[in-house]
Amino acid sequence: MTGQLEILEGGLLTTIQDQGRFGYRKYGVPVSGAVDSHSAELANWLAGNYKKAPVIECTLIGPTLKFNSDAVIGISGSGGAVHLNGDERVINETIRVKTDDVLKIGHLEKGCRLYIAIKGEWELESMMGSFSTCLQAIFGGYSGRKLKSGDSICWECEEDDTAKRKTPKKLIPHFSTRQLIRIMPGPEWNWISEDEQFKFLDTDFSILDSSNRMGVRLKSLEKITLQKDNMKSGPVVPGTIQLPPNGNPIILMNDAQSVGGYPRIAKIAEADVWRLGQLWKGNKINFSLIERDKAIQLLKYLNNLKKDLLADQ
Repeated sequence: MTGQLEILEGGLLTTIQDQGRFGYRKYGVPVSGAVDSHSAELANWLAGNYKKAPVIECTLIGPTLKFNSDAVIGISGSGGAVHLNGDERVINETIRVKTDDVLKIGHLEKGCRLYIAIKGEWELESMMGSFSTCLQAIFGGYSGRKLKSGDSICWECEEDDTAKRKTPKKLIPHFSTRQLIRIMPGPEWNWISEDEQFKFLDTDFSILDSSNRMGVRLKSLEKITLQKDNMKSGPVVPGTIQLPPNGNPIILMNDAQSVGGYPRIAKIAEADVWRLGQLWKGNKINFSLIERDKAIQLLKYLNNLKKDLLADQ
């Protein structure tokens, strides 16, 4: 069965993403992919898809979609105004849409990103093993760009046999305006003095509206100062915290470069990286320092929890 939808309104920044593009950072290619990978995975589970299938990532203001065929969809991520044919719908449960139904995603609340999965195999071209959109290099996803009015997405789907699902409560994140994020020391952690390290861990950082898929930019009343700042460029990954000379840290995200010249003072624990995808202006963020062994345990716990609770995927 062939399915198709049309983009009536594109929203602020609506792109096609999956779980990312791996193995190409040595060539300078960003990982890309859903910045809140946890919510993207949940959306696919609700739709009955493989967890690494492509999804529609909506940012701050979502799109309006007209379905030209029946479909099974899953929506997860930030809460907000989700309406189907004008009627408000809850997220985190399987939704069946009919031909000519219109799904409208309004302003997102608390968090800033929401994910829409559609059951089936999407008719997209894979680039370097991924369907993710790389906006800087203009490839992947839908012609390497954000979705806009007039675009369409098609898919192939076997006869619908998907049972209605609801996301287990233990897996639904609480998108607070204040987040405590766990970190590990980075290669240049000792480039800031012990007093500055304590200050960094005791500081309430605000999120700047210049943040994007490349990096979350932070600001505080008191700047973090370096004991030395002359370093050669070195490898970086999503979740790396860099400290520029202005003293305002930057957390690198999915579309970030693979090499950076600012000191890498810390690295976000992998179990918390996806939470960064919901941070936006008006949010506050604090950091808690943990050891590498603890970070490994946290990730293992999260993966096992999803495996147990989503066992019928």
